[in-house]
Amino acid sequence: MRYVGIQTQIWRNNRNTVILLFMFPLLLLGMVLGTIMMLDWIGYFCWDGMCAQGLQATTFHWAVIWEIFSAVAPYVIGITAIWFIIAYFANVSIIRHATHARPLERKENVRVYNIVENLCIAGGIEMPKINIVNDSSLNAFASGIDINSYTITLTTGIIDKLDDAELSAVVGHELTHIKNRDTRLMVVCIVFVGIFSMLMNGIIRIFSSMLHEPRRSRRGKGGGIGGGILLVLIVVLIWSIVGYFFSSLTRLAISRKREYVADAGGAELCGDPLALASALRKISDDPGLADVQSDIAQLYVIHPDEEFDNNMGLKGWVAKANIMFCTHPDTPERIKLLEQF
Repeated sequence: MRYVGIQTQIWRNNRNTVILLFMFPLLLLGMVLGTIMMLDWIGYFCWDGMCAQGLQATTFHWAVIWEIFSAVAPYVIGITAIWFIIAYFANVSIIRHATHARPLERKENVRVYNIVENLCIAGGIEMPKINIVNDSSLNAFASGIDINSYTITLTTGIIDKLDDAELSAVVGHELTHIKNRDTRLMVVCIVFVGIFSMLMNGIIRIFSSMLHEPRRSRRGKGGGIGGGILLVLIVVLIWSIVGYFFSSLTRLAISRKREYVADAGGAELCGDPLALASALRKISDDPGLADVQSDIAQLYVIHPDEEFDNNMGLKGWVAKANIMFCTHPDTPERIKLLEQF
């Protein structure tokens, strides 16, 4: 893998963050416009009295399309912005709650604090907060969007089962994520992908409730209001699935690249690439934390759902065969590169 300097990686992450901040709202607006166009094409707006204006199906009526889009777009942007702001600034609390992490006091584990402080001094990095998860498995991750929220979270298993050199290498890997602004970029990705996920889940729940509710009185053409709402939900569901798929691919590609760079940075920071290789080998045997949702699990040093053995199930086989659906590069490949470092 071609070497990428720290400043170059920071610049790339800042650039990608800006691109994502513009791309995802545009994608949402594109979904809205596409939905309106599809409904106009099939003549859905005729039931609202517009047929009297000469509107017919199987053709586009751009004046109507832009009028409806102009009315809906501000609400889409406003709701998205509010949702994003809340999720963006509450991400630390959300992640801590999802992983059941708690702050680690210095007096509780001086060894861990000394390791983190020494690496921060060596790398010129501000000291992050340290959290701990009471779990015997081995894993770690970095999170946060700024110096006030940057956090390294370690499981009790990784603290107890790795020696000082290996633990230093893992902490160095996570500190590199912080220094490169990886954590902020991934929070932006997680928030926007979560919008599509929430939209899909919401529509599916509406479908489920509609199936269990008695039929209500309908009016208008083609099944009336009830049929019209069902049609709108189907169209929105299709677009949200498409949006989720492509936004997820973007997130996964960014996530895989950052792991290689963080491995190199962590090995350089601790001065022992073989220690990181050894740590990854141990972590891959018992990464744990598999009950945490995938959006947060992608922050881990090793994603538990993407570790495979000879008896892996269908999900693991599909993920292994399609690396583009994995948030992390293959662990043996990461170890191989570190041993050649």
